[in-house]
Amino acid sequence: MAKTLPSEIITKILTRLAVKDLLRYRGVSKPWCSLIDGPDFIKLHLDHSKRTNTNLNAVLFRDNNLAWVDLDALSPAVKLNHPIDDDRRVDVMGSCNGLLALSNSSNDIVFWNPSTKRYKKLPISNVNVNVSTSSARNLDFYGFGHDPVTDDYKLVKITFLAGNPFDSEVKVYSAKANSWKRINKAFPYFIDLKTQYGVYASNALHWFVAGKYPSHIPELVVAIDLVTGEYREIPLPEYDKADNSVFMFLDGLGGSLCLTCNYVKKTVSSYRVDIWVMKEYGVRDSWTKMFTVKPSKAIGTFLFVTPVAYLKSGEQVILNQECERFITYDLQRKKAKNLRISGLPERFRAQACVGSLVGLNGGWDGENESGKKKNTDKMQGNKKKDLNRKQRDDFLSKGFKLVL
Repeated sequence: MAKTLPSEIITKILTRLAVKDLLRYRGVSKPWCSLIDGPDFIKLHLDHSKRTNTNLNAVLFRDNNLAWVDLDALSPAVKLNHPIDDDRRVDVMGSCNGLLALSNSSNDIVFWNPSTKRYKKLPISNVNVNVSTSSARNLDFYGFGHDPVTDDYKLVKITFLAGNPFDSEVKVYSAKANSWKRINKAFPYFIDLKTQYGVYASNALHWFVAGKYPSHIPELVVAIDLVTGEYREIPLPEYDKADNSVFMFLDGLGGSLCLTCNYVKKTVSSYRVDIWVMKEYGVRDSWTKMFTVKPSKAIGTFLFVTPVAYLKSGEQVILNQECERFITYDLQRKKAKNLRISGLPERFRAQACVGSLVGLNGGWDGENESGKKKNTDKMQGNKKKDLNRKQRDDFLSKGFKLVL
């Protein structure tokens, strides 16, 4: 007589599947639906994906368009229909645990899971401190990340007031509280415009800063800890400072802080890019130059590249070359080559985003934004039974022997 697999084995199998499959398997039975929707399973699935570099996507954005590329399969780019389409512009402010923080030209901001379509629209945040009478506009910088202590997703907003670049206000939005809270401590730095959106790594958000008032301290990264709200200075590595031809970008790579140094020389053939990764967070000596990319016959000439993510093997890094195409760098062979993916936009920026089930109590599939169910989400009678059979067959076709 056939027996069912132990629940532990079923859970282990399910944690290895893509989100699109898990969403289908929610309809197999009530126990499966409860398992897949449960916070413990969602965390197990996310941890497995991050540990194995699987279920990873590259989100591409330009103007008002979003698309993504499955980095496991390296399949053609697929257009994403996002929830704040205003026909003008959408920006990806950050990515964390499968969630994206999006903004548009109308100043709408949402947290959105592109895998499940869940989203949460943020309330408006107004500046509380005295606004300058200058005709110039305030300057806002944002950063998105996760507070693991409270399991809360947060958006930091730093506002520099017009007329006085060191008169600032810092606010933090909490997804759990669905409200903004002001940090009672001004931000005593001026953020470099190259890092408009903070880089999330090690439970903190990071920006290049031009200096600390009243003294000028160049070549510095400042972090806001999402757990404590404290500011922290992060030293940069001893990179090549032979001339002023270096353009630096701050990124995250595999959960670590990453510094990209693009050297623009007099001749194109002498251009190069150094990629640094901070192995031990906050320790200057742990900065390691991972690799250098130079022009070659394989990838041609370029002005700059920025890292996106490690591929599944962990031995290759995918990079965005001049916002026009992808290249990969093999860490073992120390060589770069073009990565041909169809359907890419003519120009684009890219952000890594893991596929996850992480939710925010917002709209999802048959739910509207207030969380009320639509009748279209209900399945009854034979239709539901037929769907369950198809889902079981689909599960079995993947090579798993399961008896329900």
